Amino acid sequence: MKKINIILFCWMMLFSACSDMLDKNPTSQPSESIFWQSKKDFELALASCYGSFIENNVFTIQLPKLEGLSDNGYCQHEKELINIAQGNIDPTSGSFISSYYSSAYKIIARLNIFIDKIQNYTGSDISQQEKENYIGQCTFLRAHCYSFLYRCYGDVLLATEPLDLETQNSPKSTAAEVLRQIMDDLDTAISACPDITYAAAKGRVTKSAALALKARIMLYDAYDTNGNAIPEKMQEILSLLQQVKGYTLANSYESVFQPDTQEGNPEIMFSIKYLAPNSYHSLDQWLSSWVISSPLKNFVDAYEFSDGTAFSESDPRYDPEAPLAGRDPRLEMTVSRNYVVINGVTQPRADPAPTSFILRKFVTKDETQIPFDNNTRSEQDWVILRYADVLLMTAEAENELNGPTQNVYNAINAIRTRPGIDLPVLAAGLSKDEMREKIRHERRIELAFEGERYFDLKRWKTIGTVMNQLTDPTLPLYKPYFEERFYRWPLPQSEIDKSNGVLKQNPDYI
Repeated sequence: MKKINIILFCWMMLFSACSDMLDKNPTSQPSESIFWQSKKDFELALASCYGSFIENNVFTIQLPKLEGLSDNGYCQHEKELINIAQGNIDPTSGSFISSYYSSAYKIIARLNIFIDKIQNYTGSDISQQEKENYIGQCTFLRAHCYSFLYRCYGDVLLATEPLDLETQNSPKSTAAEVLRQIMDDLDTAISACPDITYAAAKGRVTKSAALALKARIMLYDAYDTNGNAIPEKMQEILSLLQQVKGYTLANSYESVFQPDTQEGNPEIMFSIKYLAPNSYHSLDQWLSSWVISSPLKNFVDAYEFSDGTAFSESDPRYDPEAPLAGRDPRLEMTVSRNYVVINGVTQPRADPAPTSFILRKFVTKDETQIPFDNNTRSEQDWVILRYADVLLMTAEAENELNGPTQNVYNAINAIRTRPGIDLPVLAAGLSKDEMREKIRHERRIELAFEGERYFDLKRWKTIGTVMNQLTDPTLPLYKPYFEERFYRWPLPQSEIDKSNGVLKQNPDYI
């Protein structure tokens, strides 16, 4: 079955973190006295846990906007995000600085309620193994939420049980304690979730997905403050990735992001699923009509020529009237100029394209749906983990440990030579430093606008240099700025106020 039935999400209100605690039996939702009574109830509730990422979409379809904090993108409609990118960050900042915090805890609250209920359920229709599997799925989802809190704020409230009136205002835990909980949650998922592919699991968490997510979060801390790799951590990451099995690269790069080719795709390891008309989003309209996330020229210029040589405007092959032609094929699969055109049909624009480039990577390639507008119900799944990233992480860890071994070449070349891409393989004899740059280049291109670039720059400790030197000729007034304290965002002031001062602000923002 392709999708989780969206009708199940009517049960989401059972888990609402902001429901009226004085209304014990709201008439608009099932009472707890008649819920949590059977396996069917728990299956419905588990579907609601997955569906919470649809409600709180900053972790899914809004991730292309996060590239606006990197050297990849610019978000014309997100004025607060532009301010953040230019160094205007304080406890009252909006956009992701406030939404990541609130959205994460809404999801975590729902997950904690489910875990508590299943742990205390005594019905005979759910076996102990099924209980453990349900819990493993939820701890994976909780770890995913906490991974954003950890990488963005550092020290945050650590909640692993349902909060009540007495415990809802609790102090922060240290970043180290939060990371330890993330690792524990993922270890639970690794041991409890089935060792099968995502396609076979029909949209549920698997062991390999938990292994890959754990490697991703460990990689965030695998470099010291000077950007030097920590060998022990790289070795552990490599060991995790070597346990991932059952996946291959898809024969088509675009197929990973298109609604009609995502189900059963051999590359997708975990995603948030949609099915119109009940469960849908507006990403097609946002990207192609509203142009909510504009690729920067700096990003477009990073794509090689089709023969694998670095791009340069002075190269005679460059045509300023057709700047995307003759390049790495992923460029035209990711970016359009001025308008998105699908099979000769042009999508109208409601808003300008400030850099002249438009993100088309996630746009549905079906010209019969044009125009994408307020009536469009888009249903492409949002891919959170895919096998290409496993290969890229493997190459990175292996290169930092052992230099450019054949395993490193194999991983990167597999991505570059996938059908439809057909780029030349990397030149033999690269040094460790040269290979490092190739891997980082490949991550930027392959995972463009999937939400990883900002975190990559932070973990490599290059974000200050990259952002402070960034300019774009189409945006002369846009001046990004990054300083050391921005590695950790401030906690939203509204959250500190709601806690009656129990939560303490991160020290760089007092």
